[in-house]
Amino acid sequence: MATVTLTIDGTRVTVKKGTTVLAAAQEAGIDIPNLCHDPRVKPFGACRLCFVEINGAPKPVTACTTQATDGMVVRTDSATITRLRRLALELLLAYHYGDCVAPCQLACPAGIDIQGFIAHLANGNPGEAARLIREKLPVPSSVGRVCTRFCETECRRNLVDKPVAICALKQYAGDEDAESGESNPVTPLPETGKQVAVVGAGPAGLTAAYYLRLMGHRVTVFEAEKEAGGMLRYGIPEYRLPKEVLNREIEEILSVGIDLRLQTAMGKDFTIETLRREGYDAIFVGIGAQLGRDIRLEGGEPPAVCSALEFLRDPQAGLVKAGHRVVVVGGGNTAIDAARTAVRLGAESVTIVYRRTEKEMPAAVEEIAEAKEEGVAFQF
Repeated sequence: MATVTLTIDGTRVTVKKGTTVLAAAQEAGIDIPNLCHDPRVKPFGACRLCFVEINGAPKPVTACTTQATDGMVVRTDSATITRLRRLALELLLAYHYGDCVAPCQLACPAGIDIQGFIAHLANGNPGEAARLIREKLPVPSSVGRVCTRFCETECRRNLVDKPVAICALKQYAGDEDAESGESNPVTPLPETGKQVAVVGAGPAGLTAAYYLRLMGHRVTVFEAEKEAGGMLRYGIPEYRLPKEVLNREIEEILSVGIDLRLQTAMGKDFTIETLRREGYDAIFVGIGAQLGRDIRLEGGEPPAVCSALEFLRDPQAGLVKAGHRVVVVGGGNTAIDAARTAVRLGAESVTIVYRRTEKEMPAAVEEIAEAKEEGVAFQF
């Protein structure tokens, strides 16, 4: 058998003639970084990470495509090689998408497979798109309408023009699946014999209950209010999230076999200890954060002054009537919701007062623009 002997990083290596420098190094226990090398296929050096320097060669070469020859002297580590490998890796990371989690998915708090569900929509399968979304999020129609779109901020389409309308597509998938009447109900796993108490029927509680039930546990949800939904129901205006949509998705969640007990409050009708005595194996507490912050404004007694959350909870309570002049203090999405709701109630004028500049407002840009279109004034 014909052989050749070469030197790699000062180590003499004898290998079969026709062996590549990369394979020779591996036989000698010398590591040369590589991503694309597969011994079953013809080498093509696409990853550009296995660069080495060879004495007498005019420039670095890829080790996976270069055959070892007698007397060859190879260096696998130098400043030049490090620079080339770094550049190659940066290029791979900049444009590589096949095996990576997309930036939009990484930015999504629920970790939804965004590329996957959009692919289903592109193939004309909204039902499959909705099914894939519900693996991570049980309320696509609702969240598609109200999410603050972290995913779209990171969408790589921004490098070209503007982001893909991910949330609108999520809403579309959920709506189309519901309207088709062909939604495939999810079947829970076999009963585990365990039972879980979920305190609070807001987004967190309903989501926890849904996935716990799918795992085969018996789930009971306790809710202090007359209806389930939490801040989705009591903190988001009808024009953004129609109650009909919310009710439909809550029914879909409950349909997997979840027991819902309304107007049952923790601390009044039950405690953690009583739940334990009743035999619940685990307790999930998702009571939310539904108290507005008091700005301690002089003369700020109700009903002339109230929190935006209190106002949004029951806009028809008479806090704002036709002809009123309204000031909303704050610059977040809740402030925008309150202002636009006041406009719909017939307020004579609505002004948002914000302590910084418009550029620094935390509210969604489109929400600010739509508020201006509806006649809301801004004082920065």
